[in-house]
Amino acid sequence: MQFAVPQFTDVEDKLIGPLTLKQFLVVLGAGGLCFLFWSLPIPKVMAVVIDLPIAIIGLTLAFASYNGRPMISYIVPFIIFAVSPKAMVFNRESNVMSVTNPDSKKIEKKEIQKATIIDDNAESRLKKLAYLLDQKTEEEKELIQAARK
Repeated sequence: MQFAVPQFTDVEDKLIGPLTLKQFLVVLGAGGLCFLFWSLPIPKVMAVVIDLPIAIIGLTLAFASYNGRPMISYIVPFIIFAVSPKAMVFNRESNVMSVTNPDSKKIEKKEIQKATIIDDNAESRLKKLAYLLDQKTEEEKELIQAARK
């Protein structure tokens, strides 16, 4: 027995006419705000000036897409970016490590300077590595030449 495998799982279902639920809610919200400002006792020219940007933003969020993703999906990351701090500050921790004994005596131990150890051995290690790599490339060249003959 064979079962049908769903093909287009990334396409949202059209729930209300040709609109998805998200699109419908965005259009409904923008339309509600436009109606609210239209029904306020202000001059209608002022209401149009307020309603026009709301309608444009609402329709853009509902129907426009960028890089294959709907514009509504960019709202939350944008808000998080706008609210979060932009400067990262590095606070170096102290070089002293404290260890507590079971006898509840505190022992402080200074961190070993690893940089000096690495500097002493780095040159010899690099020379060994370069020698090994050179040896491997020579072996590979010999194998290639032997294969060609």
